[in-house]
Amino acid sequence: MHRLACAGLIVWLAACGAANPRPAATPTAPLQRQQWLEMFARGYFPGRSGQIFIVAREGDFITERDPLYQFMHGSPWDYDTRIPLLFHGAPFVKAGPRSEPAAQQDIAPTLGSIVGAPVLSTYTGRALAGAINAGAGRPRLVSVIVLDAMRADYFDTYADVMPTLSRMRREGAWFSEARASVLPTVTGVGHATIGTGTDPRFHGITVNNLYNRATGKVQPAYDALDPRELMALTLADGWNLATDGRAVIIGQGGAIRATAGLVGRGSCLIGARKVLAASYGGPDGGWETNPECYAMSEALKPFVGRKVWEAVNGTWMGHDIASASKFRASSLFQKFEGEALLAVVEASAAGADEVTDFVMVNMKGPDYAAHAHGPASAELQATLAELDRQMAAYLALADRKAGPGRSLIVITADHGTPGEPLPGRRHHADQIIPLVNQRFDPEGKIIQYYGDAANNQLFIDTARLQSLGFSLKDVATMLEGIDFLAAAFTEDDVRAAQAALPRGWLQRQGGRRN
Repeated sequence: MHRLACAGLIVWLAACGAANPRPAATPTAPLQRQQWLEMFARGYFPGRSGQIFIVAREGDFITERDPLYQFMHGSPWDYDTRIPLLFHGAPFVKAGPRSEPAAQQDIAPTLGSIVGAPVLSTYTGRALAGAINAGAGRPRLVSVIVLDAMRADYFDTYADVMPTLSRMRREGAWFSEARASVLPTVTGVGHATIGTGTDPRFHGITVNNLYNRATGKVQPAYDALDPRELMALTLADGWNLATDGRAVIIGQGGAIRATAGLVGRGSCLIGARKVLAASYGGPDGGWETNPECYAMSEALKPFVGRKVWEAVNGTWMGHDIASASKFRASSLFQKFEGEALLAVVEASAAGADEVTDFVMVNMKGPDYAAHAHGPASAELQATLAELDRQMAAYLALADRKAGPGRSLIVITADHGTPGEPLPGRRHHADQIIPLVNQRFDPEGKIIQYYGDAANNQLFIDTARLQSLGFSLKDVATMLEGIDFLAAAFTEDDVRAAQAALPRGWLQRQGGRRN
C-alpha cells in the first residue's frame, strides 16, 4: 500500500508543479519552524484543536470561495500578527512610544494592576509597567476597544483619515512591538486572549469553528451563544466577582466569538452577576444575547441593520449590501455598530461613581471590509474614516460620563490581515482536501473538518487513518510537499511543544517571554 501511495504522490507532485510552475520555495529555517510550533502550542486545547496544523508561505494564503472572504488572516506572518497596542488616558498612562515586546495577554494584567483587581492565577501575560503611572488612582471608566483585523501599519497608511486615533497615539503609550503570539490569528482566539490575559491552552477558545468528535458535527465558538466554553476567567469576570456586581460591565461586538471572549461569562459564572452584553446577529441584522448569562440594553432595540441597508436601496460604493452578512462589509455597518455602542453606554450608569466600570468592545467593521475588499481598498479606507469618527464621539462620551481625566482607553486588535497576493498565491481549502484524499483515502473520509481556512487546522479521523496504514506524520509530510505550504505539524508535535512551555508569567521571571 505504501509503495502505491508513494507512486501516487509522485504523480500528484508533478501535476501540482505543472499547475503552478514557480521556483521551488526556500526551506523554512529551524528557528522559524520552532516559533510557529510554539505559537500553535499556546493555542492548543485537547478536544478543541485539530490533528494537523499548517502554515502557508509568506505572501500566500488559504481562503474560502465566498466573495465576502477574498482575503483571509490566520497566519504567523507580520501582516497577521503585528497589531496596534495603545493605552490612552492621563493621568493613568505614561505617554510616549514603547519599544519593549508586548502581547495580547499583557492587556488584562496591566488593566488589573491599574484598577486593583485580583491577579488571576491563569495569567500568562504580565503588567506593562512602562504604561502605568503609579499613584494616579483608579479611573472611573476603563474601555477596551478591539478594532478587528486592524493592522498596526494602518495607523501610518491611513493616518490622514484617522485624526482621532492618530491623536490618541501621540498622547498615549504606543507599543510598537506588540504582536499576537498564538496561532491561529483569528477573532475568537484573539478576543479571548485579550479578555483573559492568558493563552488558548488555558482559556480554551482555540478556533472560530471546530469539529466536535462526540456529536460528529461542526460547531462555532460559543455554540448557541454560550460563554461557558471559556475555561479561564476574564478580567471582567474577576472584577464582577470582586465588586459583587457593583461595577457596570458592558460587552458588545460584531459576533459572539468577539463579545464573550472579552466580557466573560456574566451570571453563568458561580457567584457573579449579569452584565450587559450583546452581539450582532440574525437575518435582520439586529442584536442578540444569552439571557441566562447576560442582560441586553434596551438602547439596542432601535438598531436593526435592515433599516440601514434598505434606506440606501441595498447598495454602498457599488456593492450589494442587502443582507445581514453583506451589510457588514461596508462603512455603514461601522457607523451602525459605533452608534449602537454609544447608545448603550449613554443609557448606562458607567462612570457614575468611584467603582471602576468596564466597557469591553469589538469593532468588527475593519475585519469585514478587509475580508471582502482588502487592506488597500477604498472600501476599507471609508470604513476606517467612519471608525475614527465613532472614536471621537466615544471619547467625548467617556469624558461626559466619567468626567474629564477619569477614564482610560485601550486600543488594540485581535489580528491583522494579508494584502493582495501575487497571481496564483490565493488558495482555497477545497484544493487541499482532494489532494489529501487522493494520497491517503480515496473514499474521502479521513478529513472530518477543514471548512474554516483561517483556523489552519485539519480535523482528522485518526482511527481510520491508522486503519489505512498511515500516520499523522505521513499527512504532515505530504502537506509540506505542497509548494505554498511552509510547514505542517501533527497534534503530537504540538503537544510536545506545549509540554515545554512555561506555565505562566510567574515562571517567566528572568526568562524568555512565553
